[in-house]
This record gives sequence, C-alpha cells and structure tokens, in this order.
Amino acid sequence: MNPNWKEETFCRSCGDEKLVHMLNLGTMPPANAFLESADMAKDEPAFPLRVAVCPKCFSVQLQDTIDPAALFSREYYYFTGASQPLVKHFEDFGTRLAAEFHLQKKDLVVEMGSNDGVLLGAIAPYARVLGVDPATNVGVEAEKKGVKTIQAFFGEKSATDIVRTEGHARLILANNVFAHIPDIHDVIRGIKVLLADDGQFIAEMHWVGNLMGAGGFDQIYHEHIHYFSLHSLMYLFETVHGLTISRVELIPIHGESLRMFVTKGGAVDQSVPDFLKKEKMLGLDRVEEYLNFSSRVTQTKNTLFQTLTDLKQSQKKVVGYGAPAKGNTLLNFCGIGPDLLKYIVDTTPTKQNTYTPGSHIQVVSPDILKTDIPDYVLLLSWNYADAILEKEKELRARGVKFIIPVPVVRIV
Repeated sequence: MNPNWKEETFCRSCGDEKLVHMLNLGTMPPANAFLESADMAKDEPAFPLRVAVCPKCFSVQLQDTIDPAALFSREYYYFTGASQPLVKHFEDFGTRLAAEFHLQKKDLVVEMGSNDGVLLGAIAPYARVLGVDPATNVGVEAEKKGVKTIQAFFGEKSATDIVRTEGHARLILANNVFAHIPDIHDVIRGIKVLLADDGQFIAEMHWVGNLMGAGGFDQIYHEHIHYFSLHSLMYLFETVHGLTISRVELIPIHGESLRMFVTKGGAVDQSVPDFLKKEKMLGLDRVEEYLNFSSRVTQTKNTLFQTLTDLKQSQKKVVGYGAPAKGNTLLNFCGIGPDLLKYIVDTTPTKQNTYTPGSHIQVVSPDILKTDIPDYVLLLSWNYADAILEKEKELRARGVKFIIPVPVVRIV
C-alpha cells in the first residue's frame, strides 16, 4: 500500500457516504511528474485514477486522494507564463478587477496557487498583492515580477498568519487551483478568516458541464480532486459554510470554465438562477447523466488509439503538440507511447528535454518543426486549438494535418 495514497468513501463536500462510481481511468503517475533522462530507469509512483459523483450534492470528485506533497513538490513544471493565451487572459482579468472594484494601494489582493505571478503582476500597479503557493520554483519567478509570495498551502492557518501581518483581503483569487485541494473545508475556513466583510472571493475552475459535454476527460488527473457544477458549489458554500455565491460567469478558457464570485452576504445576480437552470437542462442534477459519461470516454479512447495505429501502419510520422498535464491522462489512458508519437513539442523551457510520465515520450522545443516536418500532429493542448491552428498555418499549408482528440476525434 502506497503511504501517499488513500481511497475516499465519503463526499468531500457534504460528507455523504454513498458516492456513486462513474469512471475508472486506470493507474498512472501524477500528470505533472515529468521525467529527466536519469529518472527513466527508476520506478515511477503511480496511483489509481477513479471518479465518483455524490447523489446528495452532485459533487464530482476523485475516489483517490494523493498526498499534496507528492503532487506539488518544490519543483513544479507548470508555469502560467509559458502560455501566451493564458497570460493575456489573466492580464486582461487583472485590469478588469482593478477597474471593477476600484482597487487602491491600501487594498490587499491575495491569490492562492499564485504560480509565477502573472495575474497578481497585472494587479500590482493598483493594489498590494500577495501570492500563496507551495512550490518553490514558481514562487521565485513570481518574486522576479515583484509579486511577494509565501511558500505554503492556503488554508485556515496561512490565512490567519496573513491577517496578522497584512490585514484582511479585499479580494481573494483562485484560478485553476480551488479544485486541487483535498480538504476544501479548510480552504473555505481560510477564506472566511482572511476576507474583509465587503470583500469577494473569486475563483475560476473547470466546469463539470464542459467536462461532460464538449470538453475532454483528460481534464481529470490526480491534481484535480473536484469537478464542480454550480449546484455542487452552492451546496458547499451556502448550505455548509454560510457564504453567498453572488454572481457566475462561463468563460472560454480550458474549454469552458466557471468563474464564481463569493461574498459574505448581499444581493444575488440574475446570472446565478439562470446558470442553475442551464445545468438542470443539461441533467447535471441527475446521477444518471454522470453514469453515461463513462461509455463516451471509452469510445474516444478506442477511436484515438485505432486512428494512431492506422497512421503508424501507413508509415505516417505523428508527433504531439503541447505537453499539458491533461495530455498525460490522455496518453496513459489510451496507451499511447513513443511507438505512436515520435515526440511532443512544448514551449515551456522546463519541460523541454524531459519525458512524459508513464508514456515516456520525449518533450522537445517547437523549433524542431522547422526542419522535421510530420504528417500529423496530435493536439494535446486542444483547449487552444483555434490559436494553435492559426499560429501553425504554415505547417498546415505544407499539408500537415492536426488531430483534435476531444470531444470526438477529428482531423483538420
């Protein structure tokens, strides 16, 4: 038994003990555990990756918990700044927040899981900013941008420490991190401690409606403990913790993400009941809809593997494009290795010259595509498909075709 793993039998949000199993993706290494050459001969830690839904609050969550220290180590390979679409997204959002909330230099803005400080860097000209992130290397990059960063996991203890030294926060931000935390209640207690009475907690996270629909099952990996709907979030924040979800937005990032605004009370925007109605129409308040998801995932797996196998038999050269964490779920679940993908290109310097966890495909600089022209490219960063297809129009003009794996396999 791996001491860093344990099976969960109850809902992390509401405590119900009748979790319903909905999907098994097998056993695989953590999605961001890229390997150096010297690590290739070593045994890789691997853990079950199973998903369940709670029939009481409709929270979708992993059935397996990995010790966060085993996932978010001192060296973390994901950098927000390596993705230009994400940089623009967060810089624009930071400017919007400064204007919408009339931020002043006395105001404190705290971001949990602040990574390399792209968002806080955009807010820094307007307010005091503070990042909270457990990984050393991303914090170093944030400090270079002038973003003070505490190396810690956000929770009640770290929030109490921040109040003691910095005061209460006008805004607390969480972008693609809120769903990463096993003890979500500790985080919300921390939010209640740190948030000013007139403050707001604003979070972006994967929306389970996108996961179940136009998005991809590859968004599921060990770092993502929770897959939220507005239904499940309202139960968690309002029923359990007495906070108010005052506004929601659906934003076109990572497929589709849900952005929520949480306050300590006050008016509720019309966007909240409207979004609840949308989710009901999609069946996100019915367990049966979640159980249908598994068969669709299996169909995608079989189609993609067969497509790549046929291309190999036809002696076509196929490479991967982008090495996001979610791509490693796709590669490992579908059984795709270096026999089917010659290599993967990625712009992140820390990922270049490493190997993907589990599948052991080498990651290299995109510069290789200037001289080594493939026949097909598997687009692992499918959530940026439009931007990438435009960026690589010269490759496409030379006859290179792109394989988009989700929600259904298609070639463009």
